[in-house]
Amino acid sequence: MELRVEKIVYPGRALARAEGKIVFTDEGLPGELVEVEILKDKKNYAEARTLKILEPSADRQLPRCGHYQACSPYQVMTYDLELRTKKAQLLEIFSGLYVGHQQPLELVPSPQIYGYRNKIRLSFSWQAQPPFLAYHKPGSRASFLPVESCALVSEKVNAIISRFKTLLRGEPLPAIRHLEIRESFWSGELLLLLEAAEEDSLERAAHLWLPALTMDSPVAGVVGLVQEGRRKIFSRLIGRDYLEEKVGQVVFRYGAGSFFQVNPPQLEKVAEKIKQHLQPQAPVKLIDLYAGLGTFGLLLSASASEVMAIESDPSNIFFLKKNLRLNRIQHLVVAEGRSEDWIDDILEFRAGALVIDPPRKGLAEELVEALVSHPPGLVFYLSCNPTTLARDLKKFLQAYELLEIIGLDFFPRTPHIETLAVLRARTPVH
Repeated sequence: MELRVEKIVYPGRALARAEGKIVFTDEGLPGELVEVEILKDKKNYAEARTLKILEPSADRQLPRCGHYQACSPYQVMTYDLELRTKKAQLLEIFSGLYVGHQQPLELVPSPQIYGYRNKIRLSFSWQAQPPFLAYHKPGSRASFLPVESCALVSEKVNAIISRFKTLLRGEPLPAIRHLEIRESFWSGELLLLLEAAEEDSLERAAHLWLPALTMDSPVAGVVGLVQEGRRKIFSRLIGRDYLEEKVGQVVFRYGAGSFFQVNPPQLEKVAEKIKQHLQPQAPVKLIDLYAGLGTFGLLLSASASEVMAIESDPSNIFFLKKNLRLNRIQHLVVAEGRSEDWIDDILEFRAGALVIDPPRKGLAEELVEALVSHPPGLVFYLSCNPTTLARDLKKFLQAYELLEIIGLDFFPRTPHIETLAVLRARTPVH
């Protein structure tokens, strides 16, 4: 079947129509004529797979990675089209909320569109001969796409990936399942994580692989990980078990299991956007929900008289406390646990501003209800999923006005979009 692609909808599916019925397919740029195969024909729409691009767009370009469908499917388009696509998607997702009297919706491009990721996670494919490092094929846990280098990470990281090509020709270690490489753009150092089914393989890997991986390379340390049920057991195999990154004037120390934003220059831009709104009222009492390593509590500490940072992950809490000492921050208190378990304390704190950076699923309903019934002056909601953000914003608008929505391209060449919503309480409670 031949179809003309109309647009790309979030999260990255091409939309076309066949006799008025919407068809979603996996590849195709706006205006392109594509040949598709229908996979599922449902009542209101169909799902398809693109077999061939019959009339390519002027915005189509050759991808840099052979495995681009797994790491960054937007490599096939110009960056200009990517930005226009993402902005159109945000306008569509927030159309019912964004009435136009606010600041015009802005999409902040990434300073770098390749080599920007400070982290890559790969699987070992031991069944192949010779074995190789790989991404899973999209939609499959059993099929792999070989990765010899990736355009989204730096040359230093790709040099380590390249060394594995030789190492994997030696003794097989099938219990080692994943490799994660993290890079500090500030120090230039790398931290490697080897994830295994059992500890003996990690010791064998340390003996066989580490001399080659650490010789003449910027590897600061290698960490092993074995997961027993829900418990993660980390072991330092060589060198350090952490990296340090500098964002603005703040130094962040983080470990192999810590959550940290993959595009630090964009993180600094988010902090600057928030500071612009905070400045007229600074210093404010600030709450940092889902605080991670204390990211926003630390970045905004100069605009705050007192900070409460709430975080549930023990590894993040460990480094959060380290980061307080590293940056000599004394007016931040750490609340350990889930944000929704601290609701009474959140309300008693009487914050002037609140930063929320939740997981993809968005906020717990009871937390939204509490913040609607007792609104702080300003809420900054940073989301990696614009659809759950739109859902939560509908509830927030009972007590807040939406000042602006800013898209930030944290993940160029991919369909992902980070979005910052700025809300002001109509009647702040103090």
